[in-house]
Amino acid sequence: MGYALSTLGNLPVQDEISLYIFVVGSSWKDEAYQAIEDNFMEIAKQIGPTAVIAKGFEPEIWSSQVCDRYLGKSTETLYDVFPALLLTDSHPDRLSETSMRLLVPLRDAERRFGGAAAFFDALSEFARTRNPSFLARFEEKPTIGSKAWSVLELKPNFFGFGINIKELVARVQGK
Repeated sequence: MGYALSTLGNLPVQDEISLYIFVVGSSWKDEAYQAIEDNFMEIAKQIGPTAVIAKGFEPEIWSSQVCDRYLGKSTETLYDVFPALLLTDSHPDRLSETSMRLLVPLRDAERRFGGAAAFFDALSEFARTRNPSFLARFEEKPTIGSKAWSVLELKPNFFGFGINIKELVARVQGK
């Protein structure tokens, strides 16, 4: 099922819906955004009767409402990920701390799935079956470097005082 709405508040509450897919982005129409627009009706048809895809008539206002409600973030901090799809299992009026929230930048999805069509196909299958392998494609996989870094212990010291270099690097990187 697909909706084009003026505001997020106009999304009807339907008990049988267990997956909401929100189109978020700016008003700029690049190739990634065009892929969503061109396939919106087909996605709406393929996701089945227990899922909804929704977009706004005014993309910037709509995106702001969705991101504020589901992510608690302003869209200004998210322009580098737009266009994107936000997947959740909760209607905006029934949102809780345990609600699923997955923000999928379309460029990233195309890379992970090998193209927009393959991503839309996998998304549609996930909407119908809730196969967890779809979500697993978005888990961060540790690199060889990060695995090696996690077991490496660097504690140089001078007269009994030392510096934890790993902690210093983590703080500099904002982790």
